[in-house]
Amino acid sequence: MADCIFCQVVEKKIPAFVVYSDDDFLGFLDINPLSPGHTLLIPKRHIESIFDMPEELAEKVLKVAKAIASNMKKIGATGVNLTNASGKSAEQAIPHFHLHIIPRKEGDEINLNEYWQTKMKKIDPELMKEIAERIKTENISEDVEKKPAEEKEKKPRSRRLKKEDAYWIKREVELA
Repeated sequence: MADCIFCQVVEKKIPAFVVYSDDDFLGFLDINPLSPGHTLLIPKRHIESIFDMPEELAEKVLKVAKAIASNMKKIGATGVNLTNASGKSAEQAIPHFHLHIIPRKEGDEINLNEYWQTKMKKIDPELMKEIAERIKTENISEDVEKKPAEEKEKKPRSRRLKKEDAYWIKREVELA
């Protein structure tokens, strides 16, 4: 996509400090890092969000992230945060899938825990039970096991969350 900043990085129209590259993914340092080494991992082809990512790339993205995180550990990181925002409601700023890999060290003064604790809300346990049932897919562990693509496509999935259900779940959580 011509106007996508990450596609321009892939096409080398915008310079980047590359830490990883293969046929499918590019990893490069974030220009506004939370810590030194903060890396963005993106697919080389334009894929807007996790919802649009083909399954084979979704499987590979975590393997590549783990390899990058392992190298961060070799140079001094004692922890790592992996984060992704997919969709406007999740505050995705750039409409090209990207996974933040943020190296952490003791005392680095990044306090994500403080952020989470100020934003968390209590939800009625009965509502939580209902939400879990509506999201749950039976035999999900079988769905994510490595199987040929044609087998995965043939397997019927039950209890899919519909868009209108997601809207009402969101509204119920907001009102709780």
